[in-house]
Amino acid sequence: MNKSIRSTKQFLSDKAKGQKAEKEFIDRIALLGGSACSIGSIPDRGDPIPRFSQPDANTENGFSYFVSPDIVFWLPNQPKGFASLAQIKVKKVQHGTPKKWPYILLDEKELHRMNVASRFYDVILVVHLPELEGTFHEWIQISIEKLSPDHTTLIKRTILDKPTFLLPLTLFEPLHQLRKKVYEPANADTEPTGPAVRNADNCSDTSPAPETLSGSPGSRY
Repeated sequence: MNKSIRSTKQFLSDKAKGQKAEKEFIDRIALLGGSACSIGSIPDRGDPIPRFSQPDANTENGFSYFVSPDIVFWLPNQPKGFASLAQIKVKKVQHGTPKKWPYILLDEKELHRMNVASRFYDVILVVHLPELEGTFHEWIQISIEKLSPDHTTLIKRTILDKPTFLLPLTLFEPLHQLRKKVYEPANADTEPTGPAVRNADNCSDTSPAPETLSGSPGSRY
């Protein structure tokens, strides 16, 4: 039996934990003086998984859809009309890296999805660590840009047959630090360029959603 495939009971439990974490994040953003809401699915597509559109030169109609992060949010330190996307994850603190740092596990496919979204949006990875309840590190966050090879060298392992990154907790900041983030004004006079336009085949959603579980409905948790 493949240990990486969750039972139906495990799937429903993880889904419930994920939904509870999303709701709590939305509430916490309001307590920070901001606003947040869940991202819905594409209307009339017959797919319940939230997705966003993107230019795609390899499709007949010139665009495709890709799996979206969970939440859109705004904080008072962000420019008017500007919002960020947050991917919410419930994780356990792991131990045993070469430098003895506590860390969390992040599936390579999950990071890839956030990297695709970050070509168009400001994307934040938000992690809930229930075992650290009541501390500033119960909720931590990091910009996906800071996980790029230009900023950070990530430790990669194969865990349960999946390429997985070990992210030290030292990379993250407490959630409330989002209020201090400085945002650069967007240049509205510049036409979009970059990998999403030039090499759309790299982010075309032509394969089954990576969240789909054997014998279980698609899930983002």
